[in-house]
Amino acid sequence: MKNKEMTRFSILLISIFLMSHLAIAPAIPKLYHYYHAKDASIGLASVESLVTVPAMMITLTVLFSNLFVSWVGTKRTVLIGLSLIGVFGVFPTFLTSFPLVFICRLLLGVGIGLYNSLSISLISDFYEGDMRAKMIGLRTAFLNIGKALTTFVAGYALLVGVNYTFLVYLLAFPVLTLFYLNVPETKQNQVTVKDTLVWNPQVGLVMVLTFLVGISYIGATIKIPSLLVTRNGLPTTLSSQLLTLLALSGIVTGCFFGSMLKKLGDTSLFVGFIAMGLGNFLFTLPFNQLLFTLASMLVGMSFVGIMSYNFSYISNQFPKEQVHFVTSLAITGGNIGVVLTPVLLTKLLEKLQIETFITPFYISASLMILACALAYILVKKKREQNFYK
Repeated sequence: MKNKEMTRFSILLISIFLMSHLAIAPAIPKLYHYYHAKDASIGLASVESLVTVPAMMITLTVLFSNLFVSWVGTKRTVLIGLSLIGVFGVFPTFLTSFPLVFICRLLLGVGIGLYNSLSISLISDFYEGDMRAKMIGLRTAFLNIGKALTTFVAGYALLVGVNYTFLVYLLAFPVLTLFYLNVPETKQNQVTVKDTLVWNPQVGLVMVLTFLVGISYIGATIKIPSLLVTRNGLPTTLSSQLLTLLALSGIVTGCFFGSMLKKLGDTSLFVGFIAMGLGNFLFTLPFNQLLFTLASMLVGMSFVGIMSYNFSYISNQFPKEQVHFVTSLAITGGNIGVVLTPVLLTKLLEKLQIETFITPFYISASLMILACALAYILVKKKREQNFYK
């Protein structure tokens, strides 16, 4: 029993680094002064790219990770990914050359991208039924915990020295050790890369749904501060508190996702989209702290619920050899939504000379109506597929 619990814990623990590239974001102003003092040609945008560049590499690596797994196996891929995070995440602590630091951040993104989708497919390999749904929900909860933990540790390391912020990635080594000791290699059936690839309407629908929810979630994340501080003249601490609540509320959904899915079934997906739409819509109303607090909780909780459902859907509806590839496509769809959010909700509105504080929330809420329609098609196809099994 103890070994089974440690295996579950070790599988879940690897998810704490999936958003760790954001951990150094609070240090950007001081990192700018640090590198600019050594090379005056380095601008703020270049330093900010230390946060965004790993995300680009994560997206690219996720697409090719399926091929890498076929070469070296699932367990080794995770261990290599964690090693890259630990080594190249920490290296910038000892480097003063900005180009070398930039390369390290690229390789950090490669490390995260290598096993991002494996954090889901591993659960499909080891667990079934209610336990699988529970583990997928907990995986998303651990992702949110990791985001908060790495940012918290990096913030305290910043008090010692700006370059010490990167030491947060030392946490990868104990996680690597636990995974190595407690998680066995998955049984690899002899399948070709071609057998792992699949494209059908269900895959396309899952990609589009993660794309839409990515826009709505990140849209709220980046627009809440400008709405409260710039438009309403409220203190930055309030927007910070709401964003913290938004992130932490997702942990609750992750912990109880298995029970929720068991009780509500496919209805849980529609509940998630309605809650996301309602949460965004509430931000279009005149400021009320209680109302905006509720809105933040709805956005955070619904995001985790929707993503957990999508990953659970993939694990249950596709053969094991295809789960990793389909999960990679779903993650890619979400990442594309994240990347395009500033373009769709800010730059496009500015170009069309449309108000940019309230309108983005109307757009995000409207996208959830579209998502509900697409979700209906997805669930209908699922029931048809299960009927003919």
